[in-house]
Amino acid sequence: MADGFQLIELSEQLWSQLPLELIREIVLILAQTSVEKARQLRFVSSDVNVLVLPILFRHVVMLYPEHVNRFTATLLPKRKNYIPALKSKLHIMPRMLSSYKVDTWVLVVNDRRPSIETALASVAPVFAGLSKLAITGQNLASNAFWLRHHPIHPKLMLLVHYGSPHLVNFYDPIFESVTHLYTCITHGHRYSTIADLPSLTHLAVSTRSELPETIALNVAASLKEILKACDNLASLTFIMDFATLDDPQYRMWEKWLEGCLEDKRFAFLPDYRVPRMEWSDIVNGRKTLWDRAREWKQVESVEEPLRTLLHQQMLDASSKEREAFPILGHRREEEWEIDLVQRDNYHPQADDPDLRGATGFISAFG
Repeated sequence: MADGFQLIELSEQLWSQLPLELIREIVLILAQTSVEKARQLRFVSSDVNVLVLPILFRHVVMLYPEHVNRFTATLLPKRKNYIPALKSKLHIMPRMLSSYKVDTWVLVVNDRRPSIETALASVAPVFAGLSKLAITGQNLASNAFWLRHHPIHPKLMLLVHYGSPHLVNFYDPIFESVTHLYTCITHGHRYSTIADLPSLTHLAVSTRSELPETIALNVAASLKEILKACDNLASLTFIMDFATLDDPQYRMWEKWLEGCLEDKRFAFLPDYRVPRMEWSDIVNGRKTLWDRAREWKQVESVEEPLRTLLHQQMLDASSKEREAFPILGHRREEEWEIDLVQRDNYHPQADDPDLRGATGFISAFG
């Protein structure tokens, strides 16, 4: 007896007498304790398997074509026509696709084969409740047709790439509810720009520090135009990678960004993390890049020399967190990129319709 409650051993006989609704709730609670537990419960019975599958697919990551194929093969019916068995549960009807509640989805498959789009379109209803999406511009463009025909409206998006930003259409319905966007592209097809996102309040962009001055000034001017064009924007975070604030390149960027820094909504955050890590922080409820930018700006109100000391301590702590973050898990896996400027050694695919030509930066507003 503890705190007025008595612990009773749940015997097989007592379990069999429990109402079915209570058994379902117990199984769901057990499945939600960990992904490993949910996987084990799948083997209890075909009924339990159908029950716990949605828990396993709350967070979906697709890095290769086979990830797409396995996902769709698991969720789609194994037969076109089901034969109800009178005394057997061999032909249990599968769950409706709309009953799955995928909350976060990573689609960074560096492959252009049409079968990927067809497979994803066949399970489109599972993404109707999506709240967070990390996707390459190439994947977004490839799957745009079927995405337009389903109510898929994430609130947070990461637009990444593998070497060079790809154009997207910011008029697409998938952007209607996006409030937080970390993007590698600020302009798109049909003269669309991020200023066309009706719900956008928090924006983040990034580039490498070692850019030619002409391109760097173009980036800075574009950021200033974004601040001017996006009336509803509450925060624009510009992220770069610096180990110390004494870096001459950091001081140079401060000079180039003077026009942006005059706007209270703008934050220059020298605390870059690879997009994989940013995504992990977001999904697992840790501090996001916008949280870190807000804390960085709060320290800016402190007088020198304490301000520089506190900023450096923040950079040192972040460096330790980056070192502790797991490296790529497979030799085929590539690091996502989110740089506004095409990588210098990027070699585009021959059939790429969004070829940019020479390496450089294209302003979002001309």
